[in-house]
Parts: sequence; structure tokens; C-alpha cells
Amino acid sequence: MSAELERFVERGAERMIRDLEEFIRIPSVSTTGSDMTPAVAFLERALAEAGATCRVFRTEGNPIVYGEWGADEPALEVLVYGHYDVFPADDVEAWATPPFEPTVVGDRIFGRGAGDNKGQILAQIQGLRALHELGLRPPVRVKLLIEGEEEMGSRSLPPFVDEHLDLLRADLCFYSDGPMYDLDGDQPVLLHGVRGAVVFELRATGARRALHSGNFGGVAPTPALDLCRFFAEAVAPDGTLRIPGLGPAELAEDVSQALEALPDIREMLEAEMGTPPVDGDSAKAVHERLLCRHFFNLAGFSAGKTGEGIRPAIPHEATAMVDIRLAGDQDPDEVMEAISRFLERPEFERISIRQLVRHPPSRTPLDHPFAEALRRAVEQGFGRAPLPVPGLAATTPEHVFTRTLGMPTVNAPYAPHDESNHAPNESTKLSLYLGGVRTIAYAIQELARDARDGGRMTVTSGEAKEAS
Repeated sequence: MSAELERFVERGAERMIRDLEEFIRIPSVSTTGSDMTPAVAFLERALAEAGATCRVFRTEGNPIVYGEWGADEPALEVLVYGHYDVFPADDVEAWATPPFEPTVVGDRIFGRGAGDNKGQILAQIQGLRALHELGLRPPVRVKLLIEGEEEMGSRSLPPFVDEHLDLLRADLCFYSDGPMYDLDGDQPVLLHGVRGAVVFELRATGARRALHSGNFGGVAPTPALDLCRFFAEAVAPDGTLRIPGLGPAELAEDVSQALEALPDIREMLEAEMGTPPVDGDSAKAVHERLLCRHFFNLAGFSAGKTGEGIRPAIPHEATAMVDIRLAGDQDPDEVMEAISRFLERPEFERISIRQLVRHPPSRTPLDHPFAEALRRAVEQGFGRAPLPVPGLAATTPEHVFTRTLGMPTVNAPYAPHDESNHAPNESTKLSLYLGGVRTIAYAIQELARDARDGGRMTVTSGEAKEAS
């Protein structure tokens, strides 16, 4: 099959790139309430061209696109996840090219969503189309779940999954999100989990209006300083959380061993960030902080006014946006309860908290039986063996697959390490996009081969929940 597939991808590359350009042109920004109809229509057509059936489910938020492809009586069922919504373009002036006008420069295609996640989910669909047009129908059924709210916390996804358990049930979830590593080129990885996350807003209040700092300073409350005191008390200078109950988690033995085996990425990170990584005493320490430890991030702070001129006024309110990446198997609800209890201290009585997003962590064992077939597929797709990595440093709604649906879940990113998702000049490499097309086609073949050779490989719901 490899020669046929390679010829198909080579002959169809121009058409597949045009499809990606069309998809990028659709400004499907979920956080600003964009019209998602064009993106949904694009996916309906793409799935039909791949030989898949398609249903669009309405939710309280944006529609969910669901497709099915493959054998009627499969030896194996695979769930493929992705999202069609994109992050806002934000600072448009910082873009070298218009964010929703795809621009090809060499092997790069620039545009919002090129890497996150339009290029990656479209590669999956194109891979199915390749098998369909080549007349290759292995005994595998693929279920595609494509949502439109990932960039705003996947609000509609958990209730949708709860409501459609039988429809979505499969033997494993295989999806593509996030970046590869960059060591001596584009290094594929197989990610076996994600850190959990909570996102919340803090609001401190004071007087009923802003006050002159000369007339009221010393007797008026200071909301901005109240929040600063909270941050100083909650987070130590080394990033450790001081909030009772949120200490560091113990690393599982297989995770610790996997971190030891990962390559040194300190130079890569420094080149990308323009500054050395904190606590970079060893390669393992960097991976541990990035993949397995909690991280408290002050994403935004607002109080009073800055800029030209003197403004001796006491702001009457201050707000902050915070996200915490969770360590180990920390439960988001328990984290929020711990923070709420911490805020009950008298010095924080003027601070309120409002949760915006919650995602539990997820983990699938590195030695899961499906991992070997996926490793072979990625190596064939990209010509290079993937590194097994305990998880993605970022967060996806993976918990609905491992915890709610009880299935092992593995993520193989198809985007380059410098995709600049959520930033100006987002891009992906066309070679990696086409490598993703090959990878999903090979994955279906390799999984079918293992299912034939070793019988139907499954994981029970209880095992998956324990693993996650």
C-alpha cells in the first residue's frame, strides 16, 4: 500500500493544499461569536468527498460535526477528534500577512488555524479520502468528532459526549493537536496525555468609584494591591503553589523513566523564547516542569490607567485572568475549592472568584498495546520514528475520551514546533500537513493488521479511568 499511497499524495498535493487554503480563509473564531456555518459546510463537503457519512449536531454553543467512515462490521473502531474553531487574530498589525488570507512561502503556509487545528484535522480527513479513492477498505471504522468551541474551553463537548455514549464508543481515540519537537529537524512525538487546567477570573473591589490618592490614600481600600498580595501569597518565586492542598504530585515510575529518555530541549526552548528556561539545571527538570508539574499563570491584569500623563488615582476595582495547568491527577473542582478556601482569609475578603474553564488531566500508559501500531504509522508517515512522551504540556478536552468514554487516547501532532498558534503569523509546514495525510492512512492499516494478528485489542472503562 505504501507505494500507492505515496503516489496518491504526490499527485494530489496541489489539490489538498488548495483545500487547506479554503479552510483557512473561513474566520471561524469561536470566542467572538463568528458565523460557523461556512466552516461546518466545508467539513460536510470534505467528509463526503472522503467517502464518509456526516451528521451535524446542534448544541447550546457551536455545532458539532460527526462523521463515520469504513467497514460496516469492523474489527476495530477508532475515534478521531479535532476542532474547526480558531483563536482570534488579535494584533492584526503584528501579522506579516493577513491572518485569514493563506500565504505560502516555501514549505510554509501562514494563516490563523493553519496549525491549530484546521491543518491537522483536515490532514486526517484527507488521509481517509486517500484510502477511499484508492479502494482500500481495511476492517476498521473511523468516527470523526469535530467541535467548534475548543478555543473557548469546549463547553458543549462534555454534555454532547454524555448524551451520545453509544454513538461515540470506540477502541481508541487517535488525534492530532499541538506541535512536534524541534531537535535536528521536525521530530514526531506520540503524546500519551495532557495536563489538566482551570481558568478563572479574580475580581477585587474597593470604593464605589476611583478616588484621588492624596485625598483618600491610606483610608481607601486598594483592589490592585489586594490582588498583588494574593499572588505573592499564592505562588512562591520558584513557581511552587503555596495554597494548601495543591502541592507537587509524585511522578509515576514509567513517566519518570520516559522523562529521563527524552532529549535535551533547553537550547530549543531558549532559541524560541529568547531567554533560558527557568530551573534549567537538567534536561529532565525542564521536561518535568513542562509536562508534569502545575503552573500558575497570570494571563492578564487590569486596574486603573497607564500611559502618558500622571494619574494619582486609586482604582476602585481590579481584575485578573488566571490559568493553572494541573499536576498529576489533580481534580479541577478540588483545585477551585482549595483556592476558594484560601480566599476566605480576612486580607482577601474583597476578592471574588469566577471559574471559566475546567479540564481534568488525562493519561494513557506509554506501553499500551495500541502504541506500537501508531509508532509504526507515524514513522512511515514522516520517515522518522516518534518519541514517546508522557503528555502534552498544554491542555485539550482529552478527558472526555479517557474518562467519560473509557478509551485509550494518543495524540500525534502534525504541526511544527514553531507553529505560533495563538500568536501572530501562525503557520504550518506543507510537508508536515501531507505527512499527516500519510500517517492517518498508515495508522488505519497498521491498527487493522494488529487487530487481525492479535484479535480485538480493547481496554475496559475501568482500566482507562485508572490510567487517566
